[in-house]
Amino acid sequence: MALFEELNTLMVKHRFRPNRKMGQNFIVNEDIVKDLINLADLKKSDTVLEIGAGTGFLTREIQKNSKTIAVELDKTLFELLQKELPKKNLKLVNENFLKAQLPKYNKIVSLPPYTISSKLIQKVLETGFEKAVLVLQREFAEKLVAESGFLEYNYLSVLTQYYSTPEIVKNVSPDSFFPIPNSLSSIVVLNYGKRFGVAKDEVKFRNFLKSVFRYQNKNLSNSLKCAFPFIKKEVGLKKTEFNEKISLLDLNEFKTNLVFPEEFVKVFNSLYV
Repeated sequence: MALFEELNTLMVKHRFRPNRKMGQNFIVNEDIVKDLINLADLKKSDTVLEIGAGTGFLTREIQKNSKTIAVELDKTLFELLQKELPKKNLKLVNENFLKAQLPKYNKIVSLPPYTISSKLIQKVLETGFEKAVLVLQREFAEKLVAESGFLEYNYLSVLTQYYSTPEIVKNVSPDSFFPIPNSLSSIVVLNYGKRFGVAKDEVKFRNFLKSVFRYQNKNLSNSLKCAFPFIKKEVGLKKTEFNEKISLLDLNEFKTNLVFPEEFVKVFNSLYV
């Protein structure tokens, strides 16, 4: 396998080993790299964000088509990228993606560390993009596409489906990486675009969803009442007024995990002043 051999050469040359604490599992399957590039439909006019550039195997393919912002936290790997990659179409960033202030981008193509998946998805959804092509842990990917009523359906399901249309394109076998991870992976495509209306205040809407899903197995009315202490400042209503509004909802007797994303938008907009 060509990428595996190249990885071994780089590990000797730059004196590093995969850091499990940082979630480093390097791609060694060329077909997966090609799939990511093809799915992203890259153009010269695109600016592409890559989170966790690692050894640069994906980075250099993105560079061939588009301007690239490659973020890598590991200092050793960052220096490797500086030395090994061509300079054309490339901006390297040695920062924690979750804290970094980055230039504008319109697409994301990435094999990010699975340890930051939840926070990563929240950040990119809040920031916005046209299209994202990501390799994620399969179990996590299934949460992003889960429909109401399924066990995997949670806060991130609603948030992802509010901001985008997510799709699991294919699964990726563990032996596509070195070291081989313990879990399966999936290629996920997110096409950005709000399909279910617009929340009056998106920062408050995100907090609203998090708070309500603390009680996802309760009926919606009970979940809302339980969540009131976490959202009362943002709601701008007294508890009695809040409960009165809840009593008027059509979805009161539905369990929270049975409520569709579009219905959460309507509920939020009816409760928040």
